[in-house]
Amino acid sequence: MCIGCDWSRFRDFLKFDSKSTTDAEPSRRRLLQAGAAFAAVGVAPTPAAARTGSEKADIVFRNGPVYTVSGGREWARAVAVRHKHIVYVGDDAGVRSFIGPRTRVVDLAGKMLLPGFVEGHIHPVAGAAITRGVDLQFDSRDEVLEALRGYRAKLGKVDVIRGFGWRYNAFPAAGPRKEDLDQIWPDTPVILAAIDGHSAWVNSKALAVAEVTKATKDPLPGFSYFQRDPASGEPTGYLVEPPAMFKVLNTVAPFTTGFVAESLEDWVPKASAAGITSIFDAGMLLLPDEVGFQLYQDLERRGKLPFRVVGSTYHNNPAIDPLPIIKALRRRFHSELVQASVLKLNIDGGEAQRTAALLAPYTDDPSTSGDTLLPPDLLTNIIRRADRDGINIHIHSYGDRANRLCLDGFEAAMKVNPPRDRRHTLAHVVVLSPDDVPRFAALGVTAQFSTQWSVADAYWHSVMRPRLGSRAEQVYRTGSILRHGGNISLGTDWPAAGYYSTYRPLEAIEIATTRQELNKPDQPPLVPLDERISLEAAIRAATMGPAYQIGLDQKIGSIEVGKLADLVVLENNLFEVAPHDIHSTKVVMTVMNGQVRHE
Repeated sequence: MCIGCDWSRFRDFLKFDSKSTTDAEPSRRRLLQAGAAFAAVGVAPTPAAARTGSEKADIVFRNGPVYTVSGGREWARAVAVRHKHIVYVGDDAGVRSFIGPRTRVVDLAGKMLLPGFVEGHIHPVAGAAITRGVDLQFDSRDEVLEALRGYRAKLGKVDVIRGFGWRYNAFPAAGPRKEDLDQIWPDTPVILAAIDGHSAWVNSKALAVAEVTKATKDPLPGFSYFQRDPASGEPTGYLVEPPAMFKVLNTVAPFTTGFVAESLEDWVPKASAAGITSIFDAGMLLLPDEVGFQLYQDLERRGKLPFRVVGSTYHNNPAIDPLPIIKALRRRFHSELVQASVLKLNIDGGEAQRTAALLAPYTDDPSTSGDTLLPPDLLTNIIRRADRDGINIHIHSYGDRANRLCLDGFEAAMKVNPPRDRRHTLAHVVVLSPDDVPRFAALGVTAQFSTQWSVADAYWHSVMRPRLGSRAEQVYRTGSILRHGGNISLGTDWPAAGYYSTYRPLEAIEIATTRQELNKPDQPPLVPLDERISLEAAIRAATMGPAYQIGLDQKIGSIEVGKLADLVVLENNLFEVAPHDIHSTKVVMTVMNGQVRHE
């Protein structure tokens, strides 16, 4: 499912160049050419905080409900915002004194006010670029081709056709073929990335432009290759793994920094429309870290960044010490909305490629139990040194052996380093030994889940179940960690997915409570059933949970006087809609730093 753990291993196949800046991009000094990556009790305000400065608010929300996610005081009726901060939380009578002639008054009239959603693990820089074009998340070849024909009918003349999200189960094991695309676009290069970013589907024109022929050698035979027709030996248009993909992408559809910047700027309003007001960027993937952070700061400088970013440097190379890198980034990028402060490590891969590190062998291949990308001793050493230097660590960790090694590393660091306010995180936590469930709370480690994966979808049936056997019925132990007192954070990992790619928090919130696919209320939930969590817990895991994870829980994540005004208005009260309608609830308004960013 994880694009990052795969793409980052093949940077040698990417092409970078450096040129002077243009007038259109004054803050970008390096250009990139890359393969696609890819009715309620009121809450009394705090008088001192509420009464400083002018008495009047810029925005007042009244006639709730307001769900504050503030422990013990979860419900209110009204909220007042002045400049960037919340200055009142309480009832309708109390908020009247904050209303002046210039105050915008929003009558909620039954709509629900929540804290802005905090995305605990996402890749906007790569995601905005790789998902540009036609969305192909369908279950059959016919549906995919219908979507492509519909896309052509509304598309003007372009130099290349891009798309993302086709699913392996829609095609035979030998993959999709170029002839289907040739019938729709005979003269324009087409390149369509698979749902997991591990493969691509191209037409004959794209192969011709990239000079990929019958005689072209495979980049990594047996691993990354151009699928061949068994009779003719000609490439079929199915490109397996990034090295083969990059051979075509670098020629046909290079992702320059300008293209990525344009894609990111086009996407960020969509994040606001989904209610996102803060994110943890879990890795730039395609761009050098400093270039990606520059893109964010350029949007911030121009007033176009609608969420705050806590970002990371991504590391899985045993030959490189990541500490000097993250320390340099931390010194350089620390503006109001953009911080580079987290060390992102990658301990293993995923179950699809049998690279998740397990305690016992894979069910469908007993010869392997996966391996770690970083040797355990080196992992522990990096964790200890980073923790000593006050750097918070976020680790991609899928398998039960990987999760145990990481928890062991955190525990070892805590034993030798002075006490501090640590905010370490394990991301994904797909397979977890029961013995390790209580350790998240005991060690203060956040468990970050992409709960939209916690379903018995086609991927679970066709990949996870064969790979893991009975262990597939014990994955994503969200409820267990929560019951043991651990902090849960939701993050979609967009665009990464095995079956369904999304960045919308409401979708993840719904599935966290149902463990069923969207719009499939009769689908058997993914077992164990007690790993489903309550709506209250799911909302917290999309607000305060990740706010704590990224160290901003004193500023965001709940609706409290003195906190930053990051707010989202939903058309309906989530506690009054059917569980399977949560994802279709409309985001009416998003406010970040007191400014309306979506309406």
